[in-house]
Amino acid sequence: MKKIIPIVASISFILTTLICCQQPKEKVSSRYPNGGSELAWLMRNATDQMEAQRSAVLEGQPLNSIPLNVNHILTAVPTEEGKTASKDYQQKATQFIKHVAKQKDISLKGQMDYFNTTVSLCVNCHETQCPGPNVRIKKLYIEK
Repeated sequence: MKKIIPIVASISFILTTLICCQQPKEKVSSRYPNGGSELAWLMRNATDQMEAQRSAVLEGQPLNSIPLNVNHILTAVPTEEGKTASKDYQQKATQFIKHVAKQKDISLKGQMDYFNTTVSLCVNCHETQCPGPNVRIKKLYIEK
């Protein structure tokens, strides 16, 4: 009996350590079967939100009824380690956050220009940081 208690305690400790130290699993969906990092999911969600904003603008609905949630763009874990640490990324992300914060003040009349500026900020950053999504992003522009 004295030998069983240390063995059970050791096994419990090892199992607990293994469970606690596992890497977090990536999200996977049928739309994105390869999963992705925290930053990739933030970007995907932002694109979905911008598609909804685009529809709202085209229908004459207030843009600020669909907030763009990108506040943790500076801290989200990227797919490639260190990718968000560059000075260029930090500057563009900070500029983007400031721009998005102004969304609540945009009148219905100025929504289209504001929205297209938002898209341009995305395109400009993606040209230097991660160009792949630009094909999808550029489709968001609203022609006048």
